[in-house]
Amino acid sequence: MRSPRRPRPGFTLVELLIGMALSAVVMTALLGAFVYFARNFARLANSQLLEEQARLALAWVRTDVARAREIKRGTAPADTTVTLVLPDGEVTYTYDAAAQRLRRQATFGAAPDLVLLGGRNCACTAFAFSFYTGSLGAPVDQSAPAVNVPYSVKQLRLSFTLQTTAVHAPETRVRRDIVSARYVLRQRSAPDGS
Repeated sequence: MRSPRRPRPGFTLVELLIGMALSAVVMTALLGAFVYFARNFARLANSQLLEEQARLALAWVRTDVARAREIKRGTAPADTTVTLVLPDGEVTYTYDAAAQRLRRQATFGAAPDLVLLGGRNCACTAFAFSFYTGSLGAPVDQSAPAVNVPYSVKQLRLSFTLQTTAVHAPETRVRRDIVSARYVLRQRSAPDGS
């Protein structure tokens, strides 16, 4: 008489297929979560990059405006350019829409020419200066129209849009709209009648 066969330890084909299907579902979920977290981490890093660029530019402008005596006479301050007269010399801020950058040019100091907003990782897609009088309204030109210098300007504000460039993957690009506080021309004396 034969002895009954003992089942061998192991898995059947059906058990293996069910195990592989469940493993595939779990691995797909883990891979999806990993991709999701990686993209969010890249977006966060890009957002931090834009924030750093904005803070640096605003610090330069805030410092220069606080030290400024006046907006340079004979210039025409516009929404994309302004020249400030400081005790050390002059500083001109110019937004170049074609290059998508803000440039600071000074006639003094160790860093006379700086690109503040723009570069390989960051583009400034929109920019505007706003000028305010002591009454917080729009500036009124108190000079002859030919000279076109708003002597009543006592405050300056920036607004700009930054976004990451094509160097970054499309799904990790970010955009930031920034509006600064109104910076006061502290060194200048108030003109008569304003």
